[in-house]
Amino acid sequence: MARKSDEWSALLGSTLSKMALVRGTDSPDAYLPDECFDVIEKLFAVAMEEARAEGYASAIRDTQQARARAKEGTLRQMIRVIRALPSVRLFA
Repeated sequence: MARKSDEWSALLGSTLSKMALVRGTDSPDAYLPDECFDVIEKLFAVAMEEARAEGYASAIRDTQQARARAKEGTLRQMIRVIRALPSVRLFA
């Protein structure tokens, strides 16, 4: 199951806090060195990949459910026709 956006933001926040503590910059307006941007970029890439995968899985689930509902409706119509055939023969 995919992470929620709140979980991703908490993960990014904790990552940034840990990077700042390792660098010794606990000031909120301090800049992180360029090496930290690779980690942040990878975190965003993983989050986007997971979101895409969840989106695809959700679309496939929706399609399968729609097909199942359509198939069930078609089956019901066929049963109605089959049940109606004997009465058609009586009136023919």
